[in-house]
Amino acid sequence: MQAPQIPGFTFIDRVGEGGFADVFRYQQDLPTRQVAIKVLRSGSDTGSLELFRAEANVMAQLSNHPSIVPIYQAGVSSDGRAFLVMEFCPPPHVAQRYRAQPLPVGEVLDIGVKVASAVETAHRAGILHRDIKPHNILTSAFGVPLLTDFGIASVVGEAGASGQGLSIPWSAPESLSADSHDVRSDVYSLAATLYSLLIGHSPFERREGPNDNANLISRIERGQLTPLRRPDVPASLVDILRRAMSLQVEKRPVSAMALGRQLQDVQIELRQSPTRLEVMDASPSALVEEHPNDARTLIRPVSVIIPAAVSARPAPLQPAVDEVTRIPGAAQVETDGHSARRTAPRREEDARLGLPARIALGVVGAAIVAGVGYALVAGDSGEGDDKTGPLRGEQPADPVEVIDVPAAPVVTKSGKGTRWTFRWEQMDPKEGDEFKLVFTGDAANLPEPDYVEETSRTLTVELDATLCLAVSLNRVGSQPSPPSKPLCVVGQ
Repeated sequence: MQAPQIPGFTFIDRVGEGGFADVFRYQQDLPTRQVAIKVLRSGSDTGSLELFRAEANVMAQLSNHPSIVPIYQAGVSSDGRAFLVMEFCPPPHVAQRYRAQPLPVGEVLDIGVKVASAVETAHRAGILHRDIKPHNILTSAFGVPLLTDFGIASVVGEAGASGQGLSIPWSAPESLSADSHDVRSDVYSLAATLYSLLIGHSPFERREGPNDNANLISRIERGQLTPLRRPDVPASLVDILRRAMSLQVEKRPVSAMALGRQLQDVQIELRQSPTRLEVMDASPSALVEEHPNDARTLIRPVSVIIPAAVSARPAPLQPAVDEVTRIPGAAQVETDGHSARRTAPRREEDARLGLPARIALGVVGAAIVAGVGYALVAGDSGEGDDKTGPLRGEQPADPVEVIDVPAAPVVTKSGKGTRWTFRWEQMDPKEGDEFKLVFTGDAANLPEPDYVEETSRTLTVELDATLCLAVSLNRVGSQPSPPSKPLCVVGQ
């Protein structure tokens, strides 16, 4: 598509293209700066253009959120195409990075919490995103993840599965057959996006294929998630993402903020400082509600003018939200027909902190401000059953299936000279076990891991060359095992 002529802007080059829009880089005349202009493809009718303007007005008011791409201007070009003028974010973005190499767990958690903050902010303003995917997470010049394309997919994709705005690999199953207004469809897409960043491709792709739309839809509708083969991804994070991508909508976290709280729990489990959830609340009652904040959550009530074209649309369906999603550390329960407040149960991961760790956290907290301790940082009340309590942010809870993590295989070697045989053995082997072989050293000729069912391999190692092997186990229904300690041989 040719770039439109827009007064006050000079075309530089094309940045990218999507299913319903193209992105171009322009030089703005005043003030002088480079900007990205997203231009919707031709064919939008009058009603869609009116809705586009209305949602652009809402998102422009929310685009000072730290995890939303700033919107500078919106309009319609002389040839009738709607456009958005946004901050130019130079590549590479996560969409390019995760395909080349899956992202580190810590970075994925940070991205997840920040994007959840942005999605929750839009939901409280009455806007569903409908197209959350890696390509819609840009990176600012300072490395901050920024979510873009709020509301645009709902303008061009009103017909649900037949609309141009649907991105199948990250779409919730209910969105494939009808136009979903449930916020938990966005929660699903956010979880699918984070899963993609961890696995290096969309959640339902297969190494062996086929990965056309028909096969992807079939797997999505059956929940046939491709297993993660990463021993550094904790089981708790896999459980959270699997639940957020449940086929049953009611089993997913009730909101993006609830998912963000669960991701913070994993950060704490990994001894990382939790990324703060920063939410701008534009809901009608926000200005009169009290919003207590803590070390993990910052909620700012904001006044946003909601245009009639937006308020007239079906409001996003938000399930009964317990107080955990708005006031961390507390949950709403019913007692004899009356509402009563209790603190959220502690998760098992919190209970694992030993006494030295708690003392250290208490000392750090005291140095920052008197009276702030571990309970504030972790959102831990110390009450409730830490083995059966729900994941924070969900009420009532589903039981979480405990995923067994197999032990690393035992690797041995035999041979002499330049001919060597590696053997590996797994205690309690099961049918269908698959082994991941990672060869290193100057004699390694496999740049990528090799996945096999065999339990030995004989290789020729050149004179004075070194070959090392580490083996891990992939088992259906389990987390991958940690890799074995590399075992090395030298050609003699």
